[in-house]
Amino acid sequence: MRIRPAPTLSLIGSAALVAGLAALLGDEGIPLGVPGEWEWSRLAGGIEPVAVDVALAAVGLGLYAGFAAVGRRALGRGRVSRWRESAWVAGLVAAGALAQVAAMAAAPPGYGLAKAITLAMSGSSGYYRVAREEMADPMAFLRDYPRWIRGQDVYHIGTHPPGLFVASRAALGLMDAAPGVARAVDSATPRGVADAFRQIVGPMPRADRAALVLVAALTLLACAATSAPIYLMLRGSGADPATSWSSAALWPLVPSAILFQPTADAAFPLLAASGVALASRRGAASAAAAGAVLAVGMACSLVFLAVGLVVGLLLATSPGEPIRRRASLILLTGAGFLAPTLLGWAITGANPFLVWWANQANHSGFYATHPRSYLPWLAANPAELLVGLGLPASVWAAVAMATGRAPRASWLTLAVLAILTLSGRNLSEVARLWLPFFPMLLAAAGPGQARLGGGATTLAMTVALMAAQVVAMELAIQVVYPVP
Repeated sequence: MRIRPAPTLSLIGSAALVAGLAALLGDEGIPLGVPGEWEWSRLAGGIEPVAVDVALAAVGLGLYAGFAAVGRRALGRGRVSRWRESAWVAGLVAAGALAQVAAMAAAPPGYGLAKAITLAMSGSSGYYRVAREEMADPMAFLRDYPRWIRGQDVYHIGTHPPGLFVASRAALGLMDAAPGVARAVDSATPRGVADAFRQIVGPMPRADRAALVLVAALTLLACAATSAPIYLMLRGSGADPATSWSSAALWPLVPSAILFQPTADAAFPLLAASGVALASRRGAASAAAAGAVLAVGMACSLVFLAVGLVVGLLLATSPGEPIRRRASLILLTGAGFLAPTLLGWAITGANPFLVWWANQANHSGFYATHPRSYLPWLAANPAELLVGLGLPASVWAAVAMATGRAPRASWLTLAVLAILTLSGRNLSEVARLWLPFFPMLLAAAGPGQARLGGGATTLAMTVALMAAQVVAMELAIQVVYPVP
């Protein structure tokens, strides 16, 4: 196998960046954020990885790099049938889930898959507590939600619509109603996760523990499945199968997508990427479906307002489309959004517009409670974005943008994120808060590799560098457990 000089130089630059990041993470004198306002926490002294776990993770990640290269080569040979593309993308989703598990296995005990226990901690999420203690009658809870949410905090609970509470209540309801399923899930729970529940969380009903494990597993699967809409997004924008694969195959090792498991933020990219992928097809049915996907997203988080802006701009700037056609697609997307939204209102009695207004009011209260200095975060946000996306992927995305090969979705997403930063709406924690936008930025990585003539070997080495960055971060920081 051989790679050309230009990709080699890019890979060398990426390796240098990853090595520099590893050195920075190891220097406790360098803050990981803005001191006094927000910093990502380093692992406490004395917490060490298990050598065997790191070795097994390296083997698993190496196998994934090989799989990515084989897929890139297979999709780059002549005409590829839709069936063949579908089979490879389905395989990518499955392999991506295993790669994410392998990456988390490298973390010290308690910081890999065992992070599932954070779903039981109010400081990390809080949806489980509300679902168990306040949703004995889900319909009554939803009916009262517009009033209830106004009195909630400025953190996870008060800033989200009811979708995440409903998901937690559904998981609990399933395990309560089906003890056999709860036993099966409990028996299949990895030993390290079971030990963490027992040692850190303490006594918990089997149904509750199984529900949390189920939510964590579904979040991981949803996160891994994001590779599929990334691939479709690029295909819809005119990219060939091999180029589309080169972007999609990097998703499972995006650092933020792994480090923020099992929080709901890791599942949001699937919805965001699906909405943009549907919009990129520029068909009437796909536009309406994109709106419906955005409606599901808005039932969970206000971040989908900004995702909807990306979708709207994508349709409004469609090249070669008459203005009337663009307007009709935007209207169809709006109709697709309103139909399930209004149906949900009719069924539950909860006015979604009042809910969203209260959510944004609570979010505004966060910055009153925790002030942020504007200028320092103008510099910190982009740096955190690049690290969260993965430095090797960011290098390839930069190549695509510098050479005019990046898809419109990438440029539009970057513009929306710039507006969010400059407006002061997102100052700090963007590696988590901006996760739904990462698929659109990552979409530029494949075209960047193709622009410099990179092939299967280039992709495999990029995957390896992404894995190295993820492992380095897992061995140095933690971002999910509640900050003392």
